[in-house]
Amino acid sequence: MDAQADPKRIERVMLACVQCRSRHVKCDSNQPVCNRCRRDGKECIYQKSRRGGLSKEALARRRLRLQQEAEQKSKELSSTDEGSLHTTPMSSAQGDDIIHGESLSIPSLRDLHLHDRGPSLSGTLSFQINDDRLLELYYEYFWSAFPFVLPQQFLLARKTLENHGMGELSLVLEWIGSMYASWCPSDPYYQAALEAVSSPDIPRTPFNVQAVLLFAIAQHHQGMQQTSRKTLDLAILIALELDMHKRDFARLWGEGNPMLEEAWRRTWYMLAISDQHFAIVMNTPIYQLADMPSDVYMPCDDEYYLTGQIPTPATYQEMQNREFADLEVVYSSIAYLYDICRTVAHVMRQFASAPRFSKELIDTVDTKIAVWHSQLPAAKRDPLRIDGTVDEIMFIAHMIGAVVPMTMHRPLSSLVFNKAELSTTSFAPPAPFTIPASVSRNQHTARVLRVLEIHTKLLAIPCVMEKHSVFSMCISAQIATAQISACNNLLEDHALSIARDRVKLSIGFLSAMGSIWAMGKAVAKDVRAVARSTLQAPETTTVDYDPSAEIEIPRDELIWPINPSTDVDIYSGIVMPMDWEHANSGYACSNLVYAADPKFWPRQS
Repeated sequence: MDAQADPKRIERVMLACVQCRSRHVKCDSNQPVCNRCRRDGKECIYQKSRRGGLSKEALARRRLRLQQEAEQKSKELSSTDEGSLHTTPMSSAQGDDIIHGESLSIPSLRDLHLHDRGPSLSGTLSFQINDDRLLELYYEYFWSAFPFVLPQQFLLARKTLENHGMGELSLVLEWIGSMYASWCPSDPYYQAALEAVSSPDIPRTPFNVQAVLLFAIAQHHQGMQQTSRKTLDLAILIALELDMHKRDFARLWGEGNPMLEEAWRRTWYMLAISDQHFAIVMNTPIYQLADMPSDVYMPCDDEYYLTGQIPTPATYQEMQNREFADLEVVYSSIAYLYDICRTVAHVMRQFASAPRFSKELIDTVDTKIAVWHSQLPAAKRDPLRIDGTVDEIMFIAHMIGAVVPMTMHRPLSSLVFNKAELSTTSFAPPAPFTIPASVSRNQHTARVLRVLEIHTKLLAIPCVMEKHSVFSMCISAQIATAQISACNNLLEDHALSIARDRVKLSIGFLSAMGSIWAMGKAVAKDVRAVARSTLQAPETTTVDYDPSAEIEIPRDELIWPINPSTDVDIYSGIVMPMDWEHANSGYACSNLVYAADPKFWPRQS
């Protein structure tokens, strides 16, 4: 049966010039010049359609295919009872099954857009979605953690050009934005983006390096790890074919525009960082760009990128020699993130040749991380900016600076691994590679406890948690399981209560990320399982007490607690990313006294 359009639906003008759209005023859509621009004496430009940047021939083929599918469905519906037909959009994260076939229940992008709407088939769920709103959601929730795509105002301005070259990129941005829209099924956008980036004829352009890189990151954290690795390899292949790792690339492809040159520099560094992260999560110390020589200039800070005032770029060599400069130079957050990732690369190279954490390697990495912290300017030590916003790049940089020493020190500490933790499937815990030595166990334990402090401070920053980098999910899971081990093997009294709250904070963060990302949901489930297996209060049982069966065992021989009177300065060389001198560490129990706040001191009777 033919369904008629809803007569109560409000008709909206979907065509508006750039001037009226940017001022959020009504446009009468008169062409070539609308009445408002004619009245105000402004240049009137109508934005080119952003339906994926397809050619006219490709659009014609798609319309023909959709028309044929609609006619076929109409014939099937005519011979079937109307009440027996139901279609339900798929959820935003379906794993690798999304790639291996198409479901007739998934509406196409043609069905989702108001300006393409026609009479719909009976039983088909209809949506009215504004792509501009999806783009806004991308910039609101995702851009700050991966700020290499042009800022929103510059991207919209470029789209007014006839050959903007961002067709594939636009589809990927809309797919990511649709994940943050609860009212929008993301699967049609995923299918459109997949079709664009997986085409064998995809143009070799830096915009498409951005598109494929973002698509790989989103794929990976929607539960498609193996497929995302292949997608990322494609982004790396295109980048290397274009010589993006060379300094002259930004100038040659920048079209004389400093904003484009800065975007290409940012894209290269975020590509290298993403390649390393994928390797770590997939538990391999080898990745393509580990030893790739590059002389690309360092990116500028976001405040310049957002305004378009791009300063003269610096080299990474200049940044490495910054301690010898007379004046302190503040580099970009991406530069500091890349710098800490070079330390991670050093660990991975050493581990690839000898798969164990030797004392020499641990001491070397501790020194590198201490130097990284000590050379951070005041503006970068706290991810929370003065205006109340969060520097998401520095947030993940501090996360990496915390998880690296924890990965090396925990196997040698008192925070032992339990069976549930070693059985996780969504993330790989730092499994013990050596047998702990009792001589230095206290020092290793203290360093892991300090990492737990840093992690709590980062998660406690007041902000929208869903805006944090998706790279932080596996990091938080590893640190949360170390916190659970501390609850089981080390802490008691008030310290245990505080530590349990910290575990809840970590699970809350992962659950918030899991509301958007399939990996976050799986990681939160695993961490809850580890906590439930060890922290859940057991049922009380009554046993007969036999005094003769008592055996006195010193507590130190059981859990090796920290000895506060030790002569070794276990915190030497460590610089905290925040003002930790005025922050209460929170641990205060009968065996551990870390509280610096007088309110935790015992009262005098």
